[in-house]
Amino acid sequence: MAQDIRELIKSESGEQEQLREGHLSRFEQLLEERMPEEQKSSKPKGGIFLWMKIAAVLIVAGGIVMMVYNNAFAKAEDAPIVQSTPENTETVEPEILLSAISPEFKKVEDYYLASVNLEIARLEITDDNKELIDAFMKQLSDLDAEYKSLNREITESGVSEEMVNAMIENLKLRVELMIKLKAKLKEMKNAAQQEAAIQTV
Repeated sequence: MAQDIRELIKSESGEQEQLREGHLSRFEQLLEERMPEEQKSSKPKGGIFLWMKIAAVLIVAGGIVMMVYNNAFAKAEDAPIVQSTPENTETVEPEILLSAISPEFKKVEDYYLASVNLEIARLEITDDNKELIDAFMKQLSDLDAEYKSLNREITESGVSEEMVNAMIENLKLRVELMIKLKAKLKEMKNAAQQEAAIQTV
């Protein structure tokens, strides 16, 4: 049963079938009929589409260059041109945040700061409410300054329960301030809608 492949190939090579006479010429004729040589080479590849592709590539490349160029200058504008050095060369100790005290305080601090930042992001500032929002943002920045002052105090005198509670209360006040602002904005919006409804009647 097992046969050597080399022997099989040798025995079959002697028995090759010959193609009928004129087979090759008939095949070439059929090939020419179905795919004429003129059709294959009548149009050069590309043409106007090649120019459109080149233009598209140039436009995309130009857009990328402009984005990189604008980002480079935007970063350069944000960076200070002259960096001032502090006159007193005292070593500044890093601020201690609630998150540095314990993981539980980190959760509390992250929760309150995320809540405040989320509410700020959701604010819709219009000409009607801009003054009110600016006043609340001023109060928020005052609370932020107080928070930083508490951080400096903790850094200088060490962590105490009173200081930690004061920092948490500061964070709570920020959230309460944002809740009051949202309520005031909603009240203003409802009043404007009622006024508009009265005017349409």
